[in-house]
Amino acid sequence: MIKNNYLDIAKNDLDYLESVLATGSTFYNQLAVQCQQVTEKYLKGYLDTHYFEEDVSDLLRKHNMKKIASRLNEIYPELNLDTIGLAYLTDFYFDARYPGDDFYTVTKSDFDKCLEIMYDTLKKLKTAP
Repeated sequence: MIKNNYLDIAKNDLDYLESVLATGSTFYNQLAVQCQQVTEKYLKGYLDTHYFEEDVSDLLRKHNMKKIASRLNEIYPELNLDTIGLAYLTDFYFDARYPGDDFYTVTKSDFDKCLEIMYDTLKKLKTAP
């Protein structure tokens, strides 16, 4: 059963992504979006469970992982989160999902980069204090 918190939902999303990847799926737009969702929820979950000194609800309501990571890097410099990579990954939340001038067709190379950013972020969050 999934609990009603960012970390449990993130873990469920990660399990789903990995199960889809195990099938050999090449729906790279959807896979890139899922990488973005997993990463965002883990970042928000870390912030929500580790930082109580100030109100961070504004960061928790938005989808800008660069801002979330920048704030976490200020609070916990040892995290050394890749804000440039996270900004890249954030773009897929809209650009790979909705039609318009910014629509983007994700390639395997793009997706591999998304996956790398996601796993790098998760590793840093899991090994941090």
